[in-house]
Amino acid sequence: MMETEFSLHERLTRSLAYMLRHQPEEFDLELDKFGWGDLDDVVRALNERLGESVEEADVNEALAGADRARYEIKDGRIRALYGHSIEVDPGEPDEPPDELFATVRGRDVPNVERDGLKSVRRSHIHLSLTEEEGREVGRRLDRRYAVIRVLAGDAWEDGIDFYDRGAIFLSEEIPTEFIDDIDEYDDGVEREGFGGRSRGRKGQGRGRGRGRDDDRGRGRHREDRGRERDNDRGNDRGNDRGNDRGSDRGSDRGSDRGSDRGSDR
Repeated sequence: MMETEFSLHERLTRSLAYMLRHQPEEFDLELDKFGWGDLDDVVRALNERLGESVEEADVNEALAGADRARYEIKDGRIRALYGHSIEVDPGEPDEPPDELFATVRGRDVPNVERDGLKSVRRSHIHLSLTEEEGREVGRRLDRRYAVIRVLAGDAWEDGIDFYDRGAIFLSEEIPTEFIDDIDEYDDGVEREGFGGRSRGRKGQGRGRGRGRDDDRGRGRHREDRGRERDNDRGNDRGNDRGNDRGSDRGSDRGSDRGSDRGSDR
């Protein structure tokens, strides 16, 4: 079988993902707490990794030709917008739409039904804006996959944070009470070594009437409900969140987040 030959732009974006999302230290890159690195240093690392001449213009061209914004370049710095396995401060939260969509392998559905959505290999949960976008993710993920409708607006009101990344939203862990429907499909790409079990649903939605207006107290303010959630879970996330997002967050974020989002999922 012939080895797949990738274009320079494809190899460049794959390398950027590895450098900025997973292993910056392997390339002597220093990222700040928001994941920003010096663009000149990144270009140098790309030259060394790819073994051929790469210039800043090549990076800009590769990102401009992507199907969605996965990276951001601003003031001589670059960062990945999402997909991190390393710890990165996501910045200030953003109010989400009423519904968002998570995608998991079919074999992981029982875990989601039992424990809710949890980030495993990434620092945050990644949520699609539409159900069809969730299916597109699933088809690439595995043959058997599930698209999960998340009551993001209700979760936000309950104190769960979300972060707008343009093409997707990031979030904290999502408890089961904010999972509405789970639709399972069997039309994705077969992934060797990822044998999931089929429930024969092939896209039939599962309504999960959870009583959205019940004892979750929707009339309470988001801040109050967030504090109550933190107390119920026996931790200090509410207070930690306030301390971690102190007055220096505003100035850091003002300089770190630009309007011109770059472009990888």
